[in-house]
Amino acid sequence: MKVEILKEKENKLLARKEIEFRIEHVGATTPSRADIRAKISAQYNADAAAVVIKKLKTKYGIGKTEGSARVYATPEQMNRIELDYIIKRHEPKKKKKEGEE
Repeated sequence: MKVEILKEKENKLLARKEIEFRIEHVGATTPSRADIRAKISAQYNADAAAVVIKKLKTKYGIGKTEGSARVYATPEQMNRIELDYIIKRHEPKKKKKEGEE
């Protein structure tokens, strides 16, 4: 999985970087938000808890995904600004116990 940064903007008022990126994943499935979040946080030396993947759009049949992300200065700043449903998207999925539906 190769992450290419297409556009980057510094938003000092909200203490974040707004990024547009393209991922090449030819011959593989679309990477998960967690994988993309880890790659971007490593690339920007940021805490993974302070990175939000805002949008992902996969192009059918060619193995490319375009998206946008926001890298905040701190996780607290992210929690203050981002909407609850977006933060909830990035929580790890809970496994169901036997007998639960």
